Amino acid sequence: MSTAGPETQGLAAHAVPVARLLPLLAVLTALGPLSVDIYTPSLPAMQAELGGTEALTQASITTFLLGIGLGQLVWGPLSDRIGRRPVILVGVGAWAIACLLAALAVSPGMLIAVRLVAGLCAAAGIAVARSVVRDVSPSREVMASRIGLLSMVTALAPVLAPVVGAGIAALWGWRADFVAMAAIGGVTVLAYAWLVPETLPASAQGRVGASVAGGLRAAVADRELRGVAIALGVHSFGFYAYVTTTAFIVEDEFGHPPATFALVFGTNALAVIVGNQVFRRLVRRRHPSAPLGAGLVLCTVAGLALALLALAGAPELTLWAASMAYALGQGLVLPGAHAWAQVTVVASGAASALAGSLQFLGGVLGSPVTGLLGPTARTLGVVTAAASGIAVLAWAATRRHVPVHAPEAVTA
Repeated sequence: MSTAGPETQGLAAHAVPVARLLPLLAVLTALGPLSVDIYTPSLPAMQAELGGTEALTQASITTFLLGIGLGQLVWGPLSDRIGRRPVILVGVGAWAIACLLAALAVSPGMLIAVRLVAGLCAAAGIAVARSVVRDVSPSREVMASRIGLLSMVTALAPVLAPVVGAGIAALWGWRADFVAMAAIGGVTVLAYAWLVPETLPASAQGRVGASVAGGLRAAVADRELRGVAIALGVHSFGFYAYVTTTAFIVEDEFGHPPATFALVFGTNALAVIVGNQVFRRLVRRRHPSAPLGAGLVLCTVAGLALALLALAGAPELTLWAASMAYALGQGLVLPGAHAWAQVTVVASGAASALAGSLQFLGGVLGSPVTGLLGPTARTLGVVTAAASGIAVLAWAATRRHVPVHAPEAVTA
């Protein structure tokens, strides 16, 4: 049976019960979508109280995503040097403090600055959680399946967070959303400090690269990892365009109420979860690159179908079906890319950092693109098809030069 990676020592070496560890790791990976989506229903109220334009208030989301993208480039390799535990405790603790400062914001400028810091700090938990999975997994197949589970939680967070955030804001105001996030961060830090020991053996710390920069150079120099990260980053350009445009299509282009958007977004989130479950089954017998490629092709076809159906004036239900097919493909792409990154020869933290960074930086670039071109179903279809299509080319070029062997079947 194949191993999870060069640093993996297995569960027995650290005696970390998976039932206790995975829920905490799931929370860490959900920090990004939670931090963005929990307060989106309150953006109008925030603009009214803080002043400034709508664009200024929404910039707090863009800067947060930028912070996550850049922060992972530091936290990931740093965790290879000093261990996972201190990086998670310091980073998530600082994220909680930044959330409290956001609750005290008195201007859009202060909010934007604090949210940038929050993104930089939240990146610690997001990047290092995948490395912890690699540390404690006894095989590549088990590791990939667990990463699929974390990805499923990440898919649920954007659906649940706005509902919870709207409820909190209705009772106590928008600032309470940030206080709630700070509380989640504080509880997570205390739980991790109490329950989880260091998962990276001392013998493995600092083994790859003499510095954080050295770890990043090794990651970028690895042809396999570089190809995976590029494919994920280009695809994410289209995915984040999909996330930010769907509401405008449902409510403005087709004139439906917000409740219909919630239904569409909710069913698409279920499609992502189904995709994640399919991935977890496939990866027991196949290299993670296989479901990743299938997901990218499905997203390309779904985006093209969306554009053609919108151009032809097809019934709205067919557009909905195309969007669900795209979401199903996303459920294969995200865990497939991150699992593939973790089975490369690159140190786990640096591998997670490069893939995760390009994912979020692609999102930063893709988020506003449909707003500039026009937030319509046809435009979104073209953007998603083009992004995923280019990602397919990057995937194919990378996989052609990598020997991929089917693993033994596992039941974990």
